[in-house]
Amino acid sequence: MKKILIIDDEPDSIAVFDLLLTNLNYEVLSESNPLNALEMIQATLPDLVILDWLMPQMEGIEVLSKIKSTLEIKEIPVIISSGIRTQSTNLQTALSLGAIDFLKKPIDEIELEARVASAIKLHDYHKNVQKMQQEIHDKEMQIEQSKALFYQNELNKKNREMLVSAVTIFQNKKLVSILKSEIFDEISELSEEHKSLVVKVLDRYENISSSINWDMFEKRFTELNCEFYNKLNVQFPDLSTGEQRLCAFFKLGLSTKEIAIINYSSYEAIRKAIYRIRKKLNQNEKIDLNLFFQAF
Repeated sequence: MKKILIIDDEPDSIAVFDLLLTNLNYEVLSESNPLNALEMIQATLPDLVILDWLMPQMEGIEVLSKIKSTLEIKEIPVIISSGIRTQSTNLQTALSLGAIDFLKKPIDEIELEARVASAIKLHDYHKNVQKMQQEIHDKEMQIEQSKALFYQNELNKKNREMLVSAVTIFQNKKLVSILKSEIFDEISELSEEHKSLVVKVLDRYENISSSINWDMFEKRFTELNCEFYNKLNVQFPDLSTGEQRLCAFFKLGLSTKEIAIINYSSYEAIRKAIYRIRKKLNQNEKIDLNLFFQAF
């Protein structure tokens, strides 16, 4: 059963509304003091308010403004009723302040039934539309969250692949170094000319292997950070290719020691390289390069 609240200072008007609306199967509540209107509406949350315009304590138009400026109850539809201010300009004023309709006194039973039913039906329609919009919004949010989770999983996968690439670079360098050392031991009896040929072949293999591994790493890195090298080149065009690679490792959050291990270089060599990078970046040692490169 729909609930209607009558706010009117005249007991006779309240009695007429009560009789007519009860016969129409509405639950009727009433309040004769407009100063208590907001409190009454918040306490009962009616489906419709019928509000008298002319009341001594506070005019209905002022009550209407307070209703429409109160977040918890502003969506409740309000019909303004009046026996004196019944001109079209009065109707315009009421509607401009948020009233859904206007009733002239004395009340006509048929008009009351039509306007109340129309106001409640319209309000229910708006509520259903809002509910549907909220449901659509919730579904869209669920879809976006699912997409975000999918992309995060893909990102984690790419990160793992990239770190595997970095470790592979280190492992291959180490294996090539061991292989060269063992071969050098085996060719100690060869002539210097033959030794030179073997060294050239090994160096060529080492360079090719290193190039392939770096290409694999940079492919994965660029997939995750497509604008990294472009931004780096724009802001710091003096960085060499090797220095850019070191910057990429800082972007990944690796420490100087970890970078030294992956590059199969001494800590001191990497430290000196980082010093040169800081000079080109115009960043002193107090600046955390891991954080600095997160902006790229």
